[in-house]
Amino acid sequence: MKIALVSLQFEATTTGGGGVHVEKLTEQLLHSGHEVTILSIHTDPTLAGATLVEGPVPYSREASGGLSVVRFFVEPGLSQPYDGAREAELSRIKKFCDAVTSWLDERVGDFEIVHLHGHHLIPGYLAQRLRGKGFKVVSTIHFLESTLLTVDPQAVEHFRVTEQTLTQIRLWEAMTRHADVIVPVSPQGKDDLLSLMGEFKVELEEIGPKMHVISSGVDKEVVLSPKGVEGKLAQVPDVVEMVVFCRLDPSKGVHYAIRAAAEAATNSDRQLTLSVAGIPASEAYLRVLVEEVRQVRDTLSAEIKTFDRIFTPLERNALLDRFHIYVLPTLNEPFGMTLIEAGARGNRLIATDTAGPLYILDGEQMEDRGWGYITRCGVCAKRTEDPEVNLAPNVAKAIGWTLDHWNASADQAIRFLTKIGDRFTWGKVAEDYLEVYRG
Repeated sequence: MKIALVSLQFEATTTGGGGVHVEKLTEQLLHSGHEVTILSIHTDPTLAGATLVEGPVPYSREASGGLSVVRFFVEPGLSQPYDGAREAELSRIKKFCDAVTSWLDERVGDFEIVHLHGHHLIPGYLAQRLRGKGFKVVSTIHFLESTLLTVDPQAVEHFRVTEQTLTQIRLWEAMTRHADVIVPVSPQGKDDLLSLMGEFKVELEEIGPKMHVISSGVDKEVVLSPKGVEGKLAQVPDVVEMVVFCRLDPSKGVHYAIRAAAEAATNSDRQLTLSVAGIPASEAYLRVLVEEVRQVRDTLSAEIKTFDRIFTPLERNALLDRFHIYVLPTLNEPFGMTLIEAGARGNRLIATDTAGPLYILDGEQMEDRGWGYITRCGVCAKRTEDPEVNLAPNVAKAIGWTLDHWNASADQAIRFLTKIGDRFTWGKVAEDYLEVYRG
């Protein structure tokens, strides 16, 4: 098949799990003999050495084997696709979508599948623009961004938008109904999207059959064997090293992890450390994290490591192999790819009771401890209605439970390896997508 994947994030422009998803799907499709064209955006790092084809929106094209990468030069001076204020970001993405539409209009018949990846404009607005072009449109909506945004003037700046902007984002999200196939990344993502469409009076009986939940994965080669995990987690180490490894933005609750680790260190007779590692969403939030670390320095050994690109699998494994406990105190997570990556390397997993982690960690069977849930594959702290007050203490209790039940949490880690092999490898993800493409 000839397949076009549309994503702001690909290789040098990847900033998070969505970009990794596209890259790994691309690898699997190429390995299966399909021709893949990536339609993405130019940033300053990708412009170096690029030869642009002139037009209303200039673009470059590089081809190697069965892969072509087309990047559109939408705006100069971008360090990454999401630079700037929210309205500027949305305007940029809309211009990108319009450029993709024009480019595809000139190549009708070149593709059998056009697969859209993103949060709102790309899987929604662009799906509407591409109707009736002669190819199947598949929209993977990686995150329903409107579920985190608010018009509350007292809210964290990262989540604060005008009422007009929030309404527009919700409209774009609902436009995913125009795709031939709609792919949420988790059951909760599906439920949230159906609920949103219901508010827009969409006939859900027509939408439901078009929806197929397909999650992300890891390379099966990076998954430790049960014996490897047993060796790593057999005994409580003298120093228990914890890590938060994700995109550093407020929605991930990274600041709560720092507070929780400090509280857990105060309550434990073991020595605890915390490393915070990832790509910062903004300089403003990075300053918040630096201040959080400063405030707990008398209680906790903590460090922040920032990066300007996504790790390779080897780099990621080398990082995660150093640690014993992975902490993700996310406020709203439709999936949670980093939980799978950390679990594949034998780390004990602590997250929150948001939909993605509960789905990944087998929340169907869980024990309520008041402060959180013990699942078959990890621990999920309760966010409650007031995370600012309750989340850090609850995550601290989750850390404490993990330390006090070292053998039980090792069993969780080993069970999770089996689940990864059954459901969360890139080979399985690609199989599911190919079934959707052909259906």
